[in-house]
Amino acid sequence: VGVMGPWTCDPLLARALPEVASRLAVARLNRDPTFNKGYWWDAVVLAEACQTPQAVTGLLNAERYATGLVGPLNPATCGAAGLLATAWNKPLVSWACLGDVDGLDTLVIPMPEPAGVLHAVLRFFRWAHVAVLSAPQDLWREVAQGLAQDLRARGLPVTIVTAAGTQEDEAREALRRVQRADGIRVVVMCMHSVLLGGEEQRVLLEKAKDMGMTDGTYVFIPYDALTFPLPYHHVPYPVLANNTKLRLAYDAVLTITMDSPDVTFHEALQEAKEAYEIPAHIDPTQV
Repeated sequence: VGVMGPWTCDPLLARALPEVASRLAVARLNRDPTFNKGYWWDAVVLAEACQTPQAVTGLLNAERYATGLVGPLNPATCGAAGLLATAWNKPLVSWACLGDVDGLDTLVIPMPEPAGVLHAVLRFFRWAHVAVLSAPQDLWREVAQGLAQDLRARGLPVTIVTAAGTQEDEAREALRRVQRADGIRVVVMCMHSVLLGGEEQRVLLEKAKDMGMTDGTYVFIPYDALTFPLPYHHVPYPVLANNTKLRLAYDAVLTITMDSPDVTFHEALQEAKEAYEIPAHIDPTQV
């Protein structure tokens, strides 16, 4: 199984430890005959290029390394990966594809589509007008464009799609565009969560607080939390505890995440560490 992602160019994604995670997964798979069906599984980590064009061309080498693929994380690459996987007759497991997936016959979507979940929440609260703000990296720009197209196809008007980096003036300009647009209620943030160290989101939320946008006028929704179970039961996040402005701004954030009722991600990783399934030096709270 090839595990694809921009591991070498995104320091926060690198913290997901794809090599450790994939080794843990195949080790458990190989121990369980009800899942492995007599096959011996192995995994190889395939680095996805940082720039979208290079990421697409890099897919051509994936066929020789794996009989099945997990990823890629860039939605612009996902369509090409799906077509190639179909031509190769290899399964492609990805949660990053956005929009029309017709013709991607071997694509397996392993969880509820994030855009579909977001659409359901927006419909429930009757929040129709949406802005999508992204980090400046190719991955997040493609996520933002793909999400906007997906929501528009579902009937929601997405009037603003723009990027904002770690500079305050970038965040200010993006938020001014939101303020100038008519009727926007929700701002979807396609960037790393500030709870995990996302600097762009910290700057954006702090600037939104300065501009009076966190008083209930706007709802800020982190997109990345839709794709994994963000720990939220009795979990201290130092970034909020140590930053009063950010903590106040975070009152305007609505987090939608996958539930993990039995055990949190950090607890599951700690159990694996105690069972000597992962290296002893790994701190689960830093993953």
